[in-house]
Amino acid sequence: MKRIFTSALLLWGCLTANAQLTSPFKVNYMVTFDEETKSYTTWVVPDYDTPNIHNADTEEKGATAQVTLKVPKGFVLSNLRDIRGTWEKKPVKLGSEPVFRQAGSDSRSEYYVIGKAPVETNYGSFRKDEPVALFSFTGTVAAAEVKAIENSDPFIHIADEMLSLNVGSSFYSRSGQRPTVTSVPLEQFSAPINRQTMLTKAAEKAGMTGSGHSAELNANAPVITYPNPVSDVLTVRYFSEKENAPVRFELIDARGNVISTSNIKAKLGFTTVQMNVGTFSDGAYLIRTVAEKQSFTHKVVKVN
Repeated sequence: MKRIFTSALLLWGCLTANAQLTSPFKVNYMVTFDEETKSYTTWVVPDYDTPNIHNADTEEKGATAQVTLKVPKGFVLSNLRDIRGTWEKKPVKLGSEPVFRQAGSDSRSEYYVIGKAPVETNYGSFRKDEPVALFSFTGTVAAAEVKAIENSDPFIHIADEMLSLNVGSSFYSRSGQRPTVTSVPLEQFSAPINRQTMLTKAAEKAGMTGSGHSAELNANAPVITYPNPVSDVLTVRYFSEKENAPVRFELIDARGNVISTSNIKAKLGFTTVQMNVGTFSDGAYLIRTVAEKQSFTHKVVKVN
């Protein structure tokens, strides 16, 4: 039987025997980087909502999870801080040992296997394609080089075959299987996801279509506006990588005048603001989002 690597998850080693059994209620892991604080955040991004047919609760709960991060060789992870769940604070870094190099593991990379303590965690409400923060940490290189491991990474196979270690990412929750005494816990982790893909999927969920919208959804514009065209209430969603981030939304007319403003303290993740535009004249407007010394604009059209 294979062993889950991190000591906090040893009690769940039996789950590896059922690794081939996966749940239809899947999740992704995402890593983001905040330039101002120089910190990383690891998120779980569900592909489902709560409640659902497996979980009648509005909140998701789960005892077992493991996040494996692929980092450049020499990267040092530090200052790991819990957000949801209790995570291993000083995870061991693997990948440079001879057994991995001789077996063909990526010589440019190393891996941190970070386990959650096997105590049930309340993750809050799950909404499809909406990230939930798990933990944050600091490190020594740019964000693009730190990411959740792919299931196909040779490191996982080598650790399994050569050392009988389960070093892959995993996630188990109440939604993973039917709520019966005979149910077997099913693996829910599917794959890593990046911020741009997450934002695009969230925008598609909100009903945005067309190349004009998709072009604005990139790594530098964490803002979604809908519906577009709009007749009455415009919804603006901002994705923040830190808590209580000051953000200002401005509605600008064709003459460049700011005709409506909304100031918020964004929460970690998505914050939603609604702007009433029903009394304004028809035509094209800009939504300008000012946050963290940057500004982003989205074009919207007001119609009757």
